[in-house]
Amino acid sequence: MTAYKKPWFKRKRTWFSLFFLICMGLFLSTLPKELPRNVAYLAKAYSEPEIAEGALEIVKSNPKIIALLGELKPMSQFDMLEGSVGYSKEGDSVAITIHVRGDKKKKKVRANMDVLAQKINNKWEYINIQVRIKGPVELKQTIPILDKQ
Repeated sequence: MTAYKKPWFKRKRTWFSLFFLICMGLFLSTLPKELPRNVAYLAKAYSEPEIAEGALEIVKSNPKIIALLGELKPMSQFDMLEGSVGYSKEGDSVAITIHVRGDKKKKKVRANMDVLAQKINNKWEYINIQVRIKGPVELKQTIPILDKQ
């Protein structure tokens, strides 16, 4: 008669768990210290979508943007994740960079919209809006849309 032998994982689970915890600790220690702040900024920007959507409406009326990108598509939920968000310490000003897309599919034009806004009397007012055309190389440029600085 043969003796019952425990499965490999049950025999090694203590060592495996210890190895996993050490790896997670090393991974978490290499993350940038700004990560929790950036996650908080993204959450705050998601709770105030009118900032980016209002800026997009202003950009949609620019004829140069329409000529390059076509009619701009509405922003998706993931566009904010692809970009960046930064709030002031007081939370009364914000800088947002968001990827924008047009309906022209002939040219694969990549563009970002940079928005600088300030909260005055509980309403967001735009200080600066610009669109950076990132590619293709022959179209690379920055188009100022609004500048109140």
